[in-house]
Amino acid sequence: MPGISAIVLTKNEEANLANCLQSLAWADELLVVDSLSTDGTVAIAQAHGARVVTHAFANYAAQRNYAQQIAAHDWVLHIDADERVTSTLAAEIVALRDSTAISAHNAYYIARVDLWLGTWFPVSPVAYRLTPEIRRHLVRNRFIRFYDRCQGSWQRALHEVVTVPPPHGFLEGCIIHYSATNLARMLDPLNSYTSIEAAQLYAEGQTSGVARAIYRGMRTALYIYFEWRLYRHGAPGLAFAIHQGYVKYMNYLKLWELQRIAANRGVWTAEDRALLHNAIQCTQYKEDTIPG
Repeated sequence: MPGISAIVLTKNEEANLANCLQSLAWADELLVVDSLSTDGTVAIAQAHGARVVTHAFANYAAQRNYAQQIAAHDWVLHIDADERVTSTLAAEIVALRDSTAISAHNAYYIARVDLWLGTWFPVSPVAYRLTPEIRRHLVRNRFIRFYDRCQGSWQRALHEVVTVPPPHGFLEGCIIHYSATNLARMLDPLNSYTSIEAAQLYAEGQTSGVARAIYRGMRTALYIYFEWRLYRHGAPGLAFAIHQGYVKYMNYLKLWELQRIAANRGVWTAEDRALLHNAIQCTQYKEDTIPG
């Protein structure tokens, strides 16, 4: 019977971590990889029986790859501190583990429901069902969180994805996400996230301009609004689509800015030029050596 390591990455997550770890109490190992928190995160993790390892943050893919390498078990479940595993999903994973049926696949897709502006997207956890539409969405976005670490590795500095060879399965339960329950929480991380995404795009050799940034933003908002049928959610659905479009717009506008700095087009301060250096550093990191 394989054990399961539940992995949580943290930095100053004292407001979220206790409830997250409580939802993972069934796991064979609770592993918290902390990025030098200055609040009560580490103490909370230890109080819930988690093994805490401090590791400086390079980017999200690097941190997840490091975490899975030091996990006690080959089967790992990645959960963010602002997420919760429902009791239905926990029971489903435990049943898989205990029946050894887990080995039928190398990885499993798990859907997530988000609480945003007082509305659940796409539906409330109580009403959630794994539909063909959700299956397609999970595959398209490569939303794998539970897998055999011997088969998987993470890529991309932000909006990271794990690459695992098939076969892949689907779990019926879902993860609950409390990332942006209000507008303040939604806007707080936007600046850093869009900078990391722009750095990733720059490293990939993509190019942009103001017109392209506007186009990508509008296309994203329209696609999400109609493809995800957010009109079913009224004003919150429209606001969500516009927000996602704005994030995409800023990704490509910041990419355009990086290109201008790199080409020395315009007048830039030393602080401005540091943006380009930081972008390059953000997407390049050396793999950590794990003690044997």
